[in-house]
Amino acid sequence: MKKQKRKLKVFSLPWHTGHQYELLKLDFDWHYLIQHTRKWGSSSRPQPDHLKWVPYYEPGKYDFALLHIDQQCLLPRLGKSIVYREIRSQIKDIPVIVINHGTPTYPEIFMQKAEEEGMAPTEDNAMIYGREEMKKVLSDVDQVVVNSHQAAKEWDLGKAIIHGMDVDEWKDLPKEVKIVTSISPAGMGEVYYGRNFYRETRDILSKEYGINAMWVGEQSFAPSWEHYKGYIGRALIYFNPTIGSPMPRARTEAMLSGCCVVTTKFHDADKFIEHGKNGFLVDVNPVQAAKLLAELVSDYKRAIKVGQEGKKTAIKLFSGERFRQEWRDLIESVLNKNERKIR
Repeated sequence: MKKQKRKLKVFSLPWHTGHQYELLKLDFDWHYLIQHTRKWGSSSRPQPDHLKWVPYYEPGKYDFALLHIDQQCLLPRLGKSIVYREIRSQIKDIPVIVINHGTPTYPEIFMQKAEEEGMAPTEDNAMIYGREEMKKVLSDVDQVVVNSHQAAKEWDLGKAIIHGMDVDEWKDLPKEVKIVTSISPAGMGEVYYGRNFYRETRDILSKEYGINAMWVGEQSFAPSWEHYKGYIGRALIYFNPTIGSPMPRARTEAMLSGCCVVTTKFHDADKFIEHGKNGFLVDVNPVQAAKLLAELVSDYKRAIKVGQEGKKTAIKLFSGERFRQEWRDLIESVLNKNERKIR
């Protein structure tokens, strides 16, 4: 009888539920640390039955660790920064892979720090400071992963693995003439550039065109993943206003749901969106964006056609199996390099 291969045991932390929901489809023995800063977002995704929770890190029990970080973790007093540093200091016996979900474009934090280091308080110097600080923090890990090619370039660090999802989990429903947005407040731009592109565009849409746009999480609330999938699946147009968000997942969710996507050009969007064919690209110009959105509201057939082309693109480029295979390959590479460590 052929001996059954043992599942790899993984130690990790809760972070972005949607992202981790896809990672947990990898056939490993997953263990998450119970801690106060982050928990599983059950309204975002159902918690997989095979996920186990542990109260502390136990040396000798796991094959590798998968940790998470972003630019805010460079602030030493922030809760998630403390958790990362404490856990990282305990893991000495296994390889460590870290997903850096953020971007060094964070002027309000890094500009002051750059100035304290004797650098001129400019956005470029803020990015330089953030990049160098992140390199110090991650200097002792085996592999860094980022969520977009632009993020890899900005950090000058890490391998880009673009998210992936399974199309059969999303709902392409008959479309209602509405514009929706679903993104965390941090991705809206205020934290990065002191402005909120979404709110500026929404106000023009309302005042100039009499059109209401809905931000899931602010004006609307999705109490469950099923409710959210239905809400997005019925939207004719999805507006992605993010500036500093590396490859926002919500945009891909909308594409897989057949929505006509209007998006900013940041973090690789211009690499897969062909303007007017499978989506629309806009600058951070609320007047321009509002005008385009209003035109699409009045041209239902065009919006439907572009939405279906976008869905084809998402199925091709953002498949769950491609995402999982890239992770399998990366993990195998890390473990092979650390063969002596894990015997």
